[in-house]
Amino acid sequence: MSNLNLELSKNQVIQALIRDRAKFPEDFKLNICEDDEMYLFSLSNVKEDGDDGDDDDREQALVRYYAIGRRIRDAVQQVVDWHFGGFENVPSFLDFACGYGRFTRFLIQEMPPEQIWVSDIYANAVKFQTEYLGVNGIVSTGKPEEYLIDRKFDCILANSFFSHIPERTFTSWLQNLYNLLTENGILMFSVHGDCLLPSHVEMPANGILFSAESESQSLDKEEYGTTYVTEKFVREIVGKVSGGKAFVHRIKKGICRFQDLYVVTNKLTRDFSELNFYHHPGGYIDVAAFTNKQNLYLEGWAADVNLGGRIDEVQVLVNGEVVQRCEPFYDRRDVADYFQKDAILQSGWNCYLPKNTVTPEDVLTVKAINNYGWEWILEICSVKSLVGQRQSQSLLGSTHEKLKLVETQLEAAKIAWEISQSKLMITEPQLEESQIKLQETQAQLISAHAQLEQTQSQLVSVQMQLEQTESQLINVKQELDRSHNRVEAMESSKFWKLRSTWFQVKRLLGVAAE
Repeated sequence: MSNLNLELSKNQVIQALIRDRAKFPEDFKLNICEDDEMYLFSLSNVKEDGDDGDDDDREQALVRYYAIGRRIRDAVQQVVDWHFGGFENVPSFLDFACGYGRFTRFLIQEMPPEQIWVSDIYANAVKFQTEYLGVNGIVSTGKPEEYLIDRKFDCILANSFFSHIPERTFTSWLQNLYNLLTENGILMFSVHGDCLLPSHVEMPANGILFSAESESQSLDKEEYGTTYVTEKFVREIVGKVSGGKAFVHRIKKGICRFQDLYVVTNKLTRDFSELNFYHHPGGYIDVAAFTNKQNLYLEGWAADVNLGGRIDEVQVLVNGEVVQRCEPFYDRRDVADYFQKDAILQSGWNCYLPKNTVTPEDVLTVKAINNYGWEWILEICSVKSLVGQRQSQSLLGSTHEKLKLVETQLEAAKIAWEISQSKLMITEPQLEESQIKLQETQAQLISAHAQLEQTQSQLVSVQMQLEQTESQLINVKQELDRSHNRVEAMESSKFWKLRSTWFQVKRLLGVAAE
């Protein structure tokens, strides 16, 4: 057993993650090949994020690795449930461009390994999966015309493969995989949609853009880079390879809320409108700090981007046991702006864990659950590690004062509540109703205060304009008076009188102009 896998068997955070995310935790295949590029890619991303400590880096990379594998499984499951009614009804499954089993280790908990085939250009990856996961293996090739398989499959997945290949092989590979489908089979593949393109990059007229860049450290980047495509391009290629026979459906950002997921089939057992696909909720912990009283304060956001979706609950678990529940209750404009969705404005949450429920060495899990029953782990790590990640010295200086104030207010509120409860015998429903009314009143007060500030600003502006107009009016009046005085002076002068007499004479002689 490698040092990495020996570490996995002893790591409490990873064990807690598998207990939560695996269908059968006791049978889950935990080991990772040290050549696994997806794990190494996760590890490089963690290091780029600036986290310190090799142990913490490896732990976070492992969490990401397993979490993404489970996330892909959840996406595939929704399509399989729609078409087959469940994994148990899938006779055969091909995981094409499978890598070292990030997804397959979750798939073998849904289907017997002997019904699963994996295929990859890395022979070592195929060997690792066949020996460790017990599945069937097919070594792939760099040239689609050389990929010759003598059997068909009921379900084919090509995750994060067509998002990397150039136009010259895109059609050929799609043709190959389509030809491997059984009559009632489905093909799922993911791509980078054109919405992921940087704003300054223009999509070519043919609808595909290839760049010789990728996370792979060994494959030829001219053959395996990064590809972006439009929906029109994909539909045209599917129509071409199927002779217009296939039905195709796009699930926007269906893989990890990033890559588009396409579903292709020759036979619709159910209409695509019945494929109710849901994304996982999301969120983040912004603040994790111990207060002066050694309570653990957590603050962050949780949001759901599904149509009609909402966060029903944020759960906090210590060593696998739920110790706190809360809901988002205050506005986070930054979150709503990022997702461009005002419906998730109220996504901020916070909570306290009393000191007798948590220690720095405990494993903390924070998860968000939406109204469709889908849940996602926002964070899982040791308490000590989380506090260290989220709490810098500069944060401490400002946050501790805030925590003291909030804690004092909570103590006062608790005393007041206990007194009122003992005197007035307030029932819990009444208390909840009062709290809701208080929140509504506070929201109205904030709105009224904002309107008052806006009105006061407008009043000041109008008053300044009025003062400016009055000043201009005074200047005009003064100028008018001066002009009037000049006219009177001119009319009373000898010159003016002589001028007037001269014009009278000219009119009498009939030579004056009108």
